[in-house]
Amino acid sequence: MTDKLRKTIDDIQLIDQHGHPGIAGYFESFPPEKRILLATDPYRSPEESSGGFPYLREVHYEAYQKIYGFSREDIDNPEKQNDLTREYDRHRHNLKHLVDKAMDAAGVEILIANSFLHDDLINKQNIKFIPSVDPFLFPFDNTYLTSRSPLNSSYIAAFEHMLDIIKVKYNFSLRNFTEYLEFIDAVLDEYVKNGVVGWKFLLACARNSYCEKVEEKEGYQLFERARKGESAAYTRLQDLLVWHIMRKSVEYKLPVQWHFSIIDPWVEYCDCLNISKMICDPIVSKARIVILHGGYPRYDHAELMALAGGLMPNNVYIDISGRIMFRNHPRILGATLRKWLEKPMLWDKIMYGSDVLWGERYIYVGSRVGRDAVYFALKSMLDDDIIDEDTAVTIARKILRENAKNLYRL
Repeated sequence: MTDKLRKTIDDIQLIDQHGHPGIAGYFESFPPEKRILLATDPYRSPEESSGGFPYLREVHYEAYQKIYGFSREDIDNPEKQNDLTREYDRHRHNLKHLVDKAMDAAGVEILIANSFLHDDLINKQNIKFIPSVDPFLFPFDNTYLTSRSPLNSSYIAAFEHMLDIIKVKYNFSLRNFTEYLEFIDAVLDEYVKNGVVGWKFLLACARNSYCEKVEEKEGYQLFERARKGESAAYTRLQDLLVWHIMRKSVEYKLPVQWHFSIIDPWVEYCDCLNISKMICDPIVSKARIVILHGGYPRYDHAELMALAGGLMPNNVYIDISGRIMFRNHPRILGATLRKWLEKPMLWDKIMYGSDVLWGERYIYVGSRVGRDAVYFALKSMLDDDIIDEDTAVTIARKILRENAKNLYRL
C-alpha cells in the first residue's frame, strides 16, 4: 500500500526553488529590442500548452479553472476566446494577487523568483529572489556573440540593458579593470544585504558555458584589449569574471544556479560538464552549485557532477524544472528520477522547481507534474522492494521541500 506516500506528497507545502513569475511584465519596461524573446505571456489554450500530452492538457484545464475561474465550456467555445484573452490579460496585470492565488492552488509555500524580479513581487514574504549575474560579463561590444541565433542575441541585448541600468544606479563609468571589479563586488554586496538567496548564470544562453580559470592578475590587460574589440581577450575576461563571482559566492555562502538545458543546435554550450573543473578547485569547489533543468537532456552528466565527490558528497545539486517539468509527462520524469534515486547520495541533492515562465498557471501545472513524478518514482522503488514507505516519505519531503529549505537557508 502507498496511501501514506500519496497523501504525504499531496499535502507537502512545496518550495518552488526556480521560477520566473511575471517575466513578461518585467520586460515590458525594456525597449523592444532589449527584451528576451521568451518573455511573453499570451493566453494559450490547454491544447496549445500541452506539449502533446493529454495529461498536461487536463492539468491546464484545472489550472485555468482554479486560478482564473475559466470553465472548460468557455475554454472550448470559439466565441469566448476574445473574452478569455482580455480576462487573462487583466489577471496578468494584477500580479501580486495572481501569484498568491496560483501558489495557494498549487500548495506552494515559497517561490524563488529567478533572474528577474517584477516590481510587484518585491518584498512579498512568499517570494525570494535569485538575480542573474550575467550582465556583469558583457560590458563591451558583444556583436561577435550575436550570430548564434535571435534567441541568444536577445539574451545578450537584455544583459546589456540591465548592466546599463545598474551602472546608472551606481553612477559608474567603465574606467579600468580594478574599478570594474570593485563595482561588481559592490553590487553583489548590496544584493546580499537586500536578502537574495543566491545568484544565477544564464551564460549558456549567450555563449559557451565552458570557462577557463584565468588569474585576476591578467585582468587589467584583458580588460583593455577587450575594450578595443579583441574577442579572444574579451572571452577570457568573461571567464575571469565568472570565476571571480563564483569565489564571491563562497565568501557569501550563497548557492549559484547554472542554466543547463539545450536551447539551440550548439549542444556543447549547455553541457554541465563545462564547469566540472570548478568542483575540483580548492576554493570554488566550496561553492554550492545547482544544475538547473537536470542538465536536459544530459541527465547522466548532471548525475555525474552530483556524484563526483565519491564517498565525500560534493556541493552539486540537481534541479528538476523547465521542459522536463512543464512540457513532460510525470511518468517520464519519474523514470529519470528513479535512476537518480537509486543512488542514496542523491537523495539530499534533488530539488523541485516549476520554471514558471509563460504564465502563472505553470506554478500549478509544475506542482502537479512534480508531485506525480516523485510519487511514480518512489512507488516503483517500493514495488521493487528497494525502499520502504517511511523512507519513500522522507525522500519525497526532501525533494519537494526540505533540500531547498536547507540549501537556501529559508
